[in-house]
Amino acid sequence: MVRIFRHYVSPVKLTLAVVDLIAILLCVVLAEYLRYAAIGLEWSVGLGLEAWFAKLLVPLAGSCALLGVGAYHADAIQDFRIFSLRLAVSLVVTGVFLSAVLYILPMLPLWRSILLLALLLSAFTIFAVHGLFQLFGRMDLIGQRVLILGAGEVARELQQYAERARESGLNIVEVIALPGQNPVVETAIKLDDINTLDAYALSREIEMIIIAAEESDQRLPLEALIACKLAGVEIKDKLSFYEQVRGYVDVNSVKSEWIIFSDGFKGGTGIERIGKRLLDISVSLLLLIITLPLMLIAAILVKATSRGPIFYRQQRVGLNGEYFDLLKFRSMKVDAEAEGAPQWAQKNDPRVTLIGGFLRKSRIDELPQVINVLSGVMSFVGPRPERPYFVDQLVQEIPLYRERHCVKPGITGWAQIQYPYGASVADAKRKLEYDLYYIKNYSLFLDLLIILQTVRVVIFPSGAR
Repeated sequence: MVRIFRHYVSPVKLTLAVVDLIAILLCVVLAEYLRYAAIGLEWSVGLGLEAWFAKLLVPLAGSCALLGVGAYHADAIQDFRIFSLRLAVSLVVTGVFLSAVLYILPMLPLWRSILLLALLLSAFTIFAVHGLFQLFGRMDLIGQRVLILGAGEVARELQQYAERARESGLNIVEVIALPGQNPVVETAIKLDDINTLDAYALSREIEMIIIAAEESDQRLPLEALIACKLAGVEIKDKLSFYEQVRGYVDVNSVKSEWIIFSDGFKGGTGIERIGKRLLDISVSLLLLIITLPLMLIAAILVKATSRGPIFYRQQRVGLNGEYFDLLKFRSMKVDAEAEGAPQWAQKNDPRVTLIGGFLRKSRIDELPQVINVLSGVMSFVGPRPERPYFVDQLVQEIPLYRERHCVKPGITGWAQIQYPYGASVADAKRKLEYDLYYIKNYSLFLDLLIILQTVRVVIFPSGAR
């Protein structure tokens, strides 16, 4: 995995993104050349500094749009139909955004005819690039050669994940059972002498070894693993694999010492904290300005379709366990919890009002939380705040749940873009694993990445209730 500002990025996704960015830039240059040639102008007039700045806006905006709509998400990489739809949406978004920029800054030397031709050329080029990847991007050709040491349930899960997730860039070459282990993986093999693992791994040109031993298994060939490490083979345990490749921290495998001694959990530098606050304010103000007409319409519909207040204030747990009032558009009946005890939101929840169902699925009900962000009790990006009633329950049932309160809660977060809506203890545990990854590897780069990818969650909602 490639690490960028403490965040782990799949080399497959990164390669596709870089190729797409270069392809869009080349398409802009080609479009400009063809347009100038059509009217008899020398292309040299488009080689100035200002002209290159204008041309670079297109691939930058296009790449952000592709990332935002989820063109590099697992489902888009695995299903070409999903990618095609998201490619079309991203190019429309890019065209609208750049048209607005050119209207505001007419002095930029980028004609709308050139922009349109560039987007059309980019559509065909990117479609072809990803089509070729779908056809020929086999993991045995482009994937990192991986050996799994251990053949139990963990190994089977890792193997199934690598086969399913092409974006992981993992080519499972071999699964080797440990001495005395009853293999669960059917294709697993046993070495005559496990201490010759280093020679075997080097003979198979292995690039990474994942330790998939069960907790009770202490029969690891340490000398052979050290030899592999010194020979340049990457060694990962289950915990680091889940963090770096799958983007979450496996709560079941975490021990207190790991949090204390691991790289991360720094909370950001002073400059990063200032930068995060400035990012919170600027993004929230921009979102408030853009969505103000939508919020006014939502307020009118809420008031017109059900009795009760427009806004709903609900106590949540924030930074350092302190309580605050979360602001939302009311999407449920006023007596939704008349029975007394708070309840998880359910699929097709009968307590949701007619307009409330739409507000929840479209996430419009969350928009008033920009006020919470501007007031400073929330951040734009962070773990979603939970109600005190559920926090008291989850702290007792899920290890490390209290640690998610060491940062400000957010409107959106790493868990929200990686996992669908959670409405159970099991869901809360999985979302905590993503939240721990965010807390451990926090950076402004990761915040920007999450903000961009939230667009996908809004446009293509999954699991909203």
